Amino acid sequence: MCEKDPGCFNSKTLVLDTNFFDQINRTVNGEIHPYTLGKSADEQGRIFLKEVHKVLGNIAQCGGGRVYTSAKVYHDEIDITKLDSALRTADEAFDRFCMEEEFITTLSNSYQERIHIEDVIEEEVQELDASLSENVGSADASLLLLSLKLSQDVDVILITDDLALQKVIRDISRRGEVVVGGSHFSTASLHYMSSLSFFREIHSCCEMANNRWMVVVTSFFRHQQERYEQGKIAEETYSQHLSCAGPYMAQLSADCDAKRKYEEKKQLYQMFGIDNERQN
Repeated sequence: MCEKDPGCFNSKTLVLDTNFFDQINRTVNGEIHPYTLGKSADEQGRIFLKEVHKVLGNIAQCGGGRVYTSAKVYHDEIDITKLDSALRTADEAFDRFCMEEEFITTLSNSYQERIHIEDVIEEEVQELDASLSENVGSADASLLLLSLKLSQDVDVILITDDLALQKVIRDISRRGEVVVGGSHFSTASLHYMSSLSFFREIHSCCEMANNRWMVVVTSFFRHQQERYEQGKIAEETYSQHLSCAGPYMAQLSADCDAKRKYEEKKQLYQMFGIDNERQN
């Protein structure tokens, strides 16, 4: 539960995709780069770990301790002990940090301490995958199945920048329910957010500084541009990402200005001993 705002939209059960962790890495790398130039690789790695630890802590707080990913996604894509991990190969700077065993051990422990890594039945994953409107692959299908099962008791937000997975969630939401393994799963409490949407919420109500929010947005744009220039995504996909992200760039200055005013008001309230700065 968000301590600053119990009504925060992020005070829900969260399920995380691999590209969300990649966005964290790009953000932290972009943020620390100016003041780690000239420092040793070991020192850069320690600074990176310190900042990632803070981000993961904020995410765990927003999820009220209910933050998940599927075992398949973790072991096939996130697990940084593997040289071909999708998370490692997505970012050269991050991959260099992962050459150090202590770095790998520390960050892996941080992931596992803050994120529940849940098994789902492979046969059910395959059944669900075959019924979807888009071919998202077994890893993303396992995330979707996990999200569906969790959402029968609570609101669940699957955080992903994968456009095909977002479309699938919209499609099954319109169905109202999904049948897997003979069980009927309602889709009423299943939602998704992009990484930019999620981090904007953290910026507005939690402990994310303006500088970090600016790096989140700009690093996302650079990442999509690099993927397009390297031929990793088609022009249509590139255009869709830019279209989705454009409003965040347009709103960036206003977001940061609002944050500055909020922090100024907070300091003023504290000066006069007022605890609940959110009350008018």
